[in-house]
Amino acid sequence: MREPHEPTRRRSPNRARARGARTHTRSASPPEGGRYQGSTPLSNPRVRRGAAIILALFGIALIGFASGARFQRQDIGHVGVVRNGGPLDGRSIRQILLPGSGVTWAGWFSQKPHEYPSRSVVLLYTVTSDAGRGERKGVDIVTVPTRDGVQVGLEGTLYYHFVGESDLDLLRRFDRTFGTREYTPEGGSSLSPYEGEKGFQAMVESVVRPVLDNDLRRQIGAFQCAEIVTACKLVHRISRPANLRGSNRNIALVQNRINKSLEDDLAGALGGRYFVDVHFRLVRVTLPPTIQATVIAAEAASAQVHVAKQQLRQGAYEAKRNELLAKAYNTSSGLANINAIRSAPKQSTVIINTAKKQQPLLLGGK
Repeated sequence: MREPHEPTRRRSPNRARARGARTHTRSASPPEGGRYQGSTPLSNPRVRRGAAIILALFGIALIGFASGARFQRQDIGHVGVVRNGGPLDGRSIRQILLPGSGVTWAGWFSQKPHEYPSRSVVLLYTVTSDAGRGERKGVDIVTVPTRDGVQVGLEGTLYYHFVGESDLDLLRRFDRTFGTREYTPEGGSSLSPYEGEKGFQAMVESVVRPVLDNDLRRQIGAFQCAEIVTACKLVHRISRPANLRGSNRNIALVQNRINKSLEDDLAGALGGRYFVDVHFRLVRVTLPPTIQATVIAAEAASAQVHVAKQQLRQGAYEAKRNELLAKAYNTSSGLANINAIRSAPKQSTVIINTAKKQQPLLLGGK
């Protein structure tokens, strides 16, 4: 209840309309920092800019994760060793891709697989004494001394297999040891052993070649030059009687000895049996160019001596024949006349005196 003394307040219609007009005016023009009644947050420019920045950062992060995803597949002739490569990861071995494997998840930001030859692939390394062939990839020049000091060249091929997928522990050890180094082929740039055929061949030349050279030098050094190259007898005096088995059998003996020891020697020198089924085929042994020229000259002189001996024997037989003919002619004058007529040239006249009291026999030639 109102107090009796409180006067009653009445609004005039004009005043109410004026107040309503002011209220409408304030709604049409909100103060700075305000907003319309019922508007959304995205209607504010600042909010829209912030949302755009957040969406851009999210898109960049999504692209980064998508580009860091690694899916790999391995061809049939190689085995792949995958290492971690993320910004917060180490560089340890993550997994191994077997030869011929399909598309495989290899993790985020992993490195490109280190590809090594498969166990089933036959690898070759050729040695030669020909400087022209030695300039080719995978072919190298080898010369070793014999027991009597003659420097001979060797022609042969090394057949071997890499351990590959047959022993994954050995493969990991190889990648952590020899796979972390770079090897420089002659006249080329440094390469890792997993950088294609050239890189693996450069590793073989640096790691396998010294062991092969040592075995060849040891086995060839057990023989004199004449025991493995017969032509050495023409120009080089042997210090002891030559092996009666012959040069071909001695070369086969050298080859067999190398095949028995080379694989074990490689495993001992490298700290692991990374190369298996190692076989060396020794094709032939060659002499140095200077000695070979001397051998050729000696063979030519020997041939001339042989020809002279044959001519001497021929002359002796001819002299013996003439002696026998003379005896026959002295014994039979008729035989002598017949041979004289046979030896007369054509269109000639032959007169034969057959007896002292008779007239000579006149024969006309045709």
